[in-house]
Amino acid sequence: MPDPANTLRVITTVSVFGLVLALEVLVLLAWSLAKAQRTQRIERRLGLQAAAAAGKVRQLRLWHDGQEAITLVPGVSRRASLMRGLERLRRDAGVQMPASTLLLAVLGGSLLAAAIAMVLVKSWMLAVVCAVAVPMVVHMFLVHRGTQRYSLMDRQLVDGMLLASRSLRAGHPLIAAFRLISDEIPAPVGAIFGKICQQQQLGVSLEEAVRESAEGSGHDDLKLFATSVTIQLRSGGNLADTIERLASVVSDRIRLGRRVRVLTAQTQLSKRLLLALPLVMFVVLTAIKPQYIERLHATDDGRVLLAVAAAGLVIGAWSMNRLAKIKY
Repeated sequence: MPDPANTLRVITTVSVFGLVLALEVLVLLAWSLAKAQRTQRIERRLGLQAAAAAGKVRQLRLWHDGQEAITLVPGVSRRASLMRGLERLRRDAGVQMPASTLLLAVLGGSLLAAAIAMVLVKSWMLAVVCAVAVPMVVHMFLVHRGTQRYSLMDRQLVDGMLLASRSLRAGHPLIAAFRLISDEIPAPVGAIFGKICQQQQLGVSLEEAVRESAEGSGHDDLKLFATSVTIQLRSGGNLADTIERLASVVSDRIRLGRRVRVLTAQTQLSKRLLLALPLVMFVVLTAIKPQYIERLHATDDGRVLLAVAAAGLVIGAWSMNRLAKIKY
């Protein structure tokens, strides 16, 4: 027969944890709503709300040499889904596996980890923790790979744009400048411009090839480059100067990003120390005095405390990541 006092302690612990979690969720919801309202006010003042609707087209009216040039820019849908987010992570990380296959692999890994934990330890709580840990580890790996790939693309794109500017000044056509980038710059930027050249050879217009490659890469600077090239091809102008100025802007943005990383380095270090300290102490105490830690995984109260600690670590890591993330 279960001890009433023990049951009351478990219920009290779970209730306190649920209350704290509910308060944190309410704070996050209030912050998200305030941010969404501020974004809507800004878009309303700039007149961007109609352009953000899915399926609509923005019409840009440009002037060159006293003549009007009209450029149509398709609208972008902001609707998000699990598969779309997974596809974006897969694309940013440079993983060749399709998003559906990756999702099945993650689900299979979660079930396998939970089964192994259940067979070895015979604890349903640890099995749930292992099942949740697999998607988190995969997500962290994809984000890390995507960050590294974007950093490499930033450096390569600046070199590629400067190379294209010099090629245009030498009298080469734009497609020859793109082919020079694909030959001289390694992947991933070289592969992107090589794909543009291949599509152009197959009969796709240069504007469409550049736009589709930029959208497929998901890189903001490459999208800006594609927009600049498209506008210059339609309205005319000195494309070499435009690409050179754009390379200067991207270089300034890279320097600003490095400055931001320096300013947020203390927060990142604090996050790593605070996340690693409980795990290190748990391992050290298990090695020094196992009977002291045994109550955490041998009793119901201990398992609840471990689950609360794991959830607190996850929420703390997410919160500190949001605090250290600066958009510019």
